[in-house]
Amino acid sequence: MTIKPKQRFRNRTKLITLAGLVFTSALTGCASSAPSDNIEGSNHEVIQKQEKTITVVDTESTAASTAIDVVKIDELKGIRGMDWLGEDKLIIDKENREMKPVTVEGEQRYPHNMYIHSLNGGEQTGDNDMLLKSGAVNQGFAMLSPDKKYMFYKETEETTGRGYIMDLVTRETAAVGMEQISAQEGSWNGNEQIVFPVMTGQILSSNIQGKTDLITITKDITVYNVIQRGANVYYIGINNNLFLYNTVSKQTKRLDKRVIWLIPSPDGKQLALVKRTSDTEMELTITDSSLTKKVSLAKGTQVFGTSWSPDGTELAYTVSSETGGVKGVFVADAVSGKSTQISVDVEYASDPLKWSPSGHKIMTTTGKIQDNKYVFSTYIITLKS
Repeated sequence: MTIKPKQRFRNRTKLITLAGLVFTSALTGCASSAPSDNIEGSNHEVIQKQEKTITVVDTESTAASTAIDVVKIDELKGIRGMDWLGEDKLIIDKENREMKPVTVEGEQRYPHNMYIHSLNGGEQTGDNDMLLKSGAVNQGFAMLSPDKKYMFYKETEETTGRGYIMDLVTRETAAVGMEQISAQEGSWNGNEQIVFPVMTGQILSSNIQGKTDLITITKDITVYNVIQRGANVYYIGINNNLFLYNTVSKQTKRLDKRVIWLIPSPDGKQLALVKRTSDTEMELTITDSSLTKKVSLAKGTQVFGTSWSPDGTELAYTVSSETGGVKGVFVADAVSGKSTQISVDVEYASDPLKWSPSGHKIMTTTGKIQDNKYVFSTYIITLKS
């Protein structure tokens, strides 16, 4: 049987997309065990909330200088947090109930649009959220430029969509080329350029006016996790091979294999690398720019959501094990590798974790099926400064 390029793209997307509209069965099938209130030899704090108890577990001893102290955890129901616009403002995705709903499988569904959400009121229903752009097509997967002036997002259908860049001051938008983009793909290279792969295996860039340029044509039909730092463009191709393309020399070389994700540190000098070590295990490590391993942070059936703190000293990530013994949100010291587990009501993360500009808050989003559709909740974890 011949597999068409578009079909291959969709098959690969289903395997790697933990951030998509439908969650992978590998995550949902993992067993879960609630943390005990009697954890011998560990530090924990129980936060009582209405109809809920959240336990914050510190896996390191009180003497560890890298211990993470959690001040509070707020839940935002019905909201999918996308990115931080400021220390107390989020870009979110939620239903626009001012639009006409459509009927899907007997259920009325409203299009999802992008809003600005303020955290100043603590836990909110979002009644005062500011709509960025009304639309009948689902919007989502937004990421802000480092200076917070522009927003890259997609109008999506299933796992792909059309890319747009919005000026957050004027609200004017520019379409990013004509190609369909995988919903979770794209990354900022500075404040005025987006780099992303398309279904043909090409890697493109776009300026904030939507003008696209070809960076390179890869030998792979599908490419993902494209990130540019200076002249270096990292990407993962078919069979999880990690490549580096240099825009000056125009040369491509394979750096590693069995790589699931690559996340450079803010200064580009270190790499957070998620690799498959066996059919049932992944490992998160920190390496230098030449991929020499410096420290191992976590192993599990799934490692996802990895995100560097703004100053590059810490990593937030989620991990789950086949037995359910290791599961949840973790924050690790990037030098020592010591990790702190933060137990919230998150069975699995739907999107990469996001740090606030100050590095004192972490946003994580999860979802569950209710009334035959996915309903999202976003948690804001406030750390002691």
